Amino acid sequence: MNKKIMGLSLICVLTVIPFTSTLAQTGVSNSWTAWLDRDNPSGDGDAEVLSAFLTETPSSVCTSPSALEARIKGTTRVFTPGMITPHKLRTFAAGKGLQCYNADQASGGCPDYEVRFLCAAPTLGQTKAVLNNVELFQLETATAQGNAIAQAKFKLDDATRALNGRFSFDMEGKITAFNDLGEGADEKSGDGIFSAFTTIDVADINNTRTVFLNKLSTVKQPQVSEFSGRALISTKTFAVSSSVSSVSTIKGLRVVTAPSPLPAATPPALVNPANALVINDTAVVANPSLTFDACNTDGIGNNVNPNAAWSFKTLISNLNNEATSGMTDQQFANDWLRNWITNQNVNSFLISARGNIKDYFQGWDGVNASTLNMDRLPFRLLAIVNRIDLASIPAYGTTTANKPGEIRFVFGLLSRNSSGQCVNGGIPFSNEMTAIFEYKDATTNCAGLKDLANKWIALDSLGVSSGRGSAAYLNALKAITDTVTAPNVDKLNQLRTNDFAFDGFNSFLEPWQLREFVINPTTKRLVSTTTKQTPESDRFRQPGTGTPDELLMKSYLDQEASNILCESHQVPEIFNSQPFLGSHADYESINTWTIRPTVSALPAAYPGCYQTSIVPGTDAGLSFNDRMTSEIRHKFAVNTCDDCHAAETATRFVHISPINRQLSGFMQGIEVTDPRIPSLKRKFNDLARRNQALVGTAATSCTVDPRILSSFQARQARLGFIH
Repeated sequence: MNKKIMGLSLICVLTVIPFTSTLAQTGVSNSWTAWLDRDNPSGDGDAEVLSAFLTETPSSVCTSPSALEARIKGTTRVFTPGMITPHKLRTFAAGKGLQCYNADQASGGCPDYEVRFLCAAPTLGQTKAVLNNVELFQLETATAQGNAIAQAKFKLDDATRALNGRFSFDMEGKITAFNDLGEGADEKSGDGIFSAFTTIDVADINNTRTVFLNKLSTVKQPQVSEFSGRALISTKTFAVSSSVSSVSTIKGLRVVTAPSPLPAATPPALVNPANALVINDTAVVANPSLTFDACNTDGIGNNVNPNAAWSFKTLISNLNNEATSGMTDQQFANDWLRNWITNQNVNSFLISARGNIKDYFQGWDGVNASTLNMDRLPFRLLAIVNRIDLASIPAYGTTTANKPGEIRFVFGLLSRNSSGQCVNGGIPFSNEMTAIFEYKDATTNCAGLKDLANKWIALDSLGVSSGRGSAAYLNALKAITDTVTAPNVDKLNQLRTNDFAFDGFNSFLEPWQLREFVINPTTKRLVSTTTKQTPESDRFRQPGTGTPDELLMKSYLDQEASNILCESHQVPEIFNSQPFLGSHADYESINTWTIRPTVSALPAAYPGCYQTSIVPGTDAGLSFNDRMTSEIRHKFAVNTCDDCHAAETATRFVHISPINRQLSGFMQGIEVTDPRIPSLKRKFNDLARRNQALVGTAATSCTVDPRILSSFQARQARLGFIH
């Protein structure tokens, strides 16, 4: 039963209730509200709107919240305005709330959403203000307000002035209120230095620092790099920062510089990537006790047990919860593979069938699950990949919701001839395909992420001391991966494929193709979904001049130019009322997104959050307009699925080869010529970036320490979206 009836009566509520000072008298101040649910989705839909809360339960909210989060009741995944949501929402904004209409949904109706509002000054993730740095001072004598004073220094510009002297630091729901109004801990109003009292855990900070220094002592000449998104800007030898703690006063209180968990502005790369980032050693990924390869491609005897913990059969089967899906594991896998047998339609775009996929599944008729031999699925494990660099927490200042990292299992197609016989070394191109299980980490909070990062770093130490083939190393790795791969744990974010093979044996008529799959919450099947951050490539990558597709793509680049320059853009499913986000991506290694923004629509200046991706000196002679349009084009293109695997990173389709497990130059280090302006150069070394993100996560204090706002993982190492 509806708590309030949607429709005309609700519209009256929305239109006649003014936002007056009388409504400001609420029971919520300087914090998040509780999770609120005033309506059920029966009738017209679900209405969790601010004006109705203010009328019905005014003590539960505030009149001018600065942020909004929503989730489907009974689940933990949090959505914020601007994110792609599983249902079309007519309203989703901090100052309004959420409205979901049943009539707007492609199938079924709205779920029961619940929401919460941030009744405090905005966090940095909701502003354009540019933070220069944060300093923390420990009080010699703690007060009732805390044991430390934090000072955040901003670039003095219109974005900082728009804060109106206040912003919030959100450490997983614990709000610290900063001001530049001369109040509380703030010494001088309007000087761009925002101050706040806070309480830090000095013992935790010192312990974190000790753990970091112990690991640092094991690495000879550690390197530290600076990145702009994915691009490598500079690299140097790491050195511990020296600091002298002297007594000073703030607002008449004696303070000293607080200890730091990381004795440097940026963490170095401290782990061997082969131990803890991309594990592709055959001692692990072809281990007979843990993996299965029907062709014994590596010649070490892992063709015995198709039910091994890391076999393709085990992982695909563990995604299927027979109790809720009503399917056998065989039927679940069969239904997934049939995505290639029949045409698919995603976001109104067609994915044409590649029916010759049957060539690789001996005996399978492409229809009946009973003909699919689960014990001979033609995949072998290529690598286990740690993507903790994808994680974020509100404290980074870039989000209002925790976002987990990922653990990935990368499989390659086995090489066989037309009779189904294994051909190791293989027919050229016959096994050019990867399938990647991308699981979300089992933890999302700061303490959990820090603990997980330390487990990966401990795994690296085991790789050094005992070897990757040792029982100690394998057991430790399996303990990490079991948290996401166990049956029915529901940790799959997406399963992505990249193939050239499914056109059929020795048939090279079709291009490489990227697809993405998720488990449908209703049918419990793996179904095709949109390719994130990538508009429909067949229409928008190289549209004809003056065509509606070119105009729509230009309009997106023009509108999102500043966000793209800061690599904070999110490609929407629908743009300007037109389907936009792609259903798949067909591509060649020479492909790139060629379209550029309209010169007259360019920002007058680079936004404060922008960092160049160009190798210094290679842009000499370029005009301001040419340089900016190139950066917008590149930063958009490199974050699409197809261009990240093609010309923008000088990659030949895959970052982990299905033939020999070799890693791409983008992963290990490469200088790339811009596909459109040959004089421009960019460098990449994504493993170094991920390495520093891992170390930085382990060297984080999860107490209320606002210095995390200016830390490396907040500023440079984190990607704003899954890739």
